[in-house]
Amino acid sequence: MNKLAACSTSCVMRIINILKSRLVSHSPLALAHHVTSLCNARCKMCDMWKRSPRHTDDLSREDIFAMLDDAKEAGMIGYIAWGGEPLLREDLPELLQFAKKKKFLTMLVTNGFLLAERCKEIAPFTNLIYISIDSNSPLHDEMRGLEGILKNAIDGIKACKREKIKITINSVISNLNLDEIDGLCELSKELDVPIVFEPMQIVSEHNRHLKATDEDLKVAFSKILKYQRSGYKIDSCTEYLQNFSKQKKYVCHTAKCYVTIDAHGNITTCSENKKWGNVKERSFAEVFDSMEFKEFCRKAEKCNKCDVSCVAEVSLAYSLNPRFVLGSIRNLL
Repeated sequence: MNKLAACSTSCVMRIINILKSRLVSHSPLALAHHVTSLCNARCKMCDMWKRSPRHTDDLSREDIFAMLDDAKEAGMIGYIAWGGEPLLREDLPELLQFAKKKKFLTMLVTNGFLLAERCKEIAPFTNLIYISIDSNSPLHDEMRGLEGILKNAIDGIKACKREKIKITINSVISNLNLDEIDGLCELSKELDVPIVFEPMQIVSEHNRHLKATDEDLKVAFSKILKYQRSGYKIDSCTEYLQNFSKQKKYVCHTAKCYVTIDAHGNITTCSENKKWGNVKERSFAEVFDSMEFKEFCRKAEKCNKCDVSCVAEVSLAYSLNPRFVLGSIRNLL
């Protein structure tokens, strides 16, 4: 009974924080943290692995604990650990355990290469794991620049299912894998796990040539919609998928929903273009209460250039878009 009461209290507090953020403070609820800049892949569409030599400057465990304490004080309820490749960080289970003790909802984003090996260590402290798979063929290893990564990722999914961890496949669509959607949907069905799709984000000029055209994305996401409507576990919101064919505009609320902390502790928004200081020197409350941050959030509402799910879907949710809300409920059911 005590455990049930504690769980109920925690849920009530999360709801209160969500309502307070949405209706009053408009301050972020989640922390997306690059726990390390170290990476074991060499993905063609990403250049983050080039920062691997700098991983010796990653925040220490004590720095991260202090950051999570501060995030809790600021009313945040979600902690997303990614990288680089987060499973390369030896003390990752301790970081997730500390976050769970602070009543955070915890999420891990991984390429899956080490997941089967480390699954049991993180299972008790992780609410959801996203595994990046962009093809159910040898193309995935080629795209990720790491031999065996597809097999290891699938083994990791199976290990997570045995540990009863909620898991989702995340597929990024570029002009490299436009023809892989059928195989990805079948992989999701075969493994009986949900899958989400999003277009590749242009993070620097090095990957611009890999960006799929608007017409190609329209065709690709129309196909994904058909799979969703035929009963496949496509967890992307229907409204979000439809936006690629209808080119609808949305109001960006991302900065009000989450901030990103890089491996060295810098507080950033908008794909790391805007920096707000470092967690070792400035509190979240100080950032969120500043007129500069509030003005940035207001100006961001006029922008809707991003089509990645962590921006567009989050903004649709914050806007309480009726079709988005109904689609989310349908996916949950």
